[in-house]
Amino acid sequence: MTVAGLGLNKFCYIIKFVEQSIEWTSVEASSALAENLMIGVAEEELYNLPTVEYVHRRGGFLNRQLTVYHVAFHTCADLGNVEAIVCLLFYCYFVIYFMFFCFLLFLDIIEGNSKDEKYPDIFIVMQIMRCYLRARDIDNALKTFVDHMNAKKPAVPELYVTLIEGATIGHTPKGMQLAQDTLVKMTERDFFFSSKMGSDLLLIASGEKTGGYTTANYIWDLMQARKITPSLPTVEAYYNGLKGHEILEDDPWLLQVS
Repeated sequence: MTVAGLGLNKFCYIIKFVEQSIEWTSVEASSALAENLMIGVAEEELYNLPTVEYVHRRGGFLNRQLTVYHVAFHTCADLGNVEAIVCLLFYCYFVIYFMFFCFLLFLDIIEGNSKDEKYPDIFIVMQIMRCYLRARDIDNALKTFVDHMNAKKPAVPELYVTLIEGATIGHTPKGMQLAQDTLVKMTERDFFFSSKMGSDLLLIASGEKTGGYTTANYIWDLMQARKITPSLPTVEAYYNGLKGHEILEDDPWLLQVS
């Protein structure tokens, strides 16, 4: 679906797939799938879903009943189609509230319990942010991030990294400043990125041709403080970016990366 969606000029086919889809089926009915689980092959990996990397990194904290929405939101985020995202949100909230109603009705849960079931999960929030950022709508991306935090929902490093990475697209002054501010907030909450996350962020930040190159330098400093070694292509990009700015030969960042 993701591959097909990237080649579409309209989003209506993606929405149609969502309307016709069924919920994630249980793996217990299939011995073949059960065998895959026993040898450590996740369902997301088996079906080549876009959630596979997130599941491996976060341990599978996803609502699998929303699997079709995970794929659809990821596709629309790749397309940068905000109109499709808004339409999907309508369908998604409808399904989630229906699930929540059935959950209360059949299990007789006391009022106020399991409120988290009424909201899209973190992966969907990340895709909404990605979509806005790819459409160069930084304000709504930031609003989505802030609303999630204000709703007392779980805060994970991936949310910060998604905002930082998307904000650096195009290397605009506003975007680079947002990326740097988000990095500071992430550090203040004692969140740190992995080697891959850091390398990805540093690689894209190193493409800044104007400005003070402060975002790339800050990411480099954070990785050095944690003794995280960036990938070789990232180091080369960072070095070339430094050389492209008017800096002294004894610049501390230039000496380190050299």
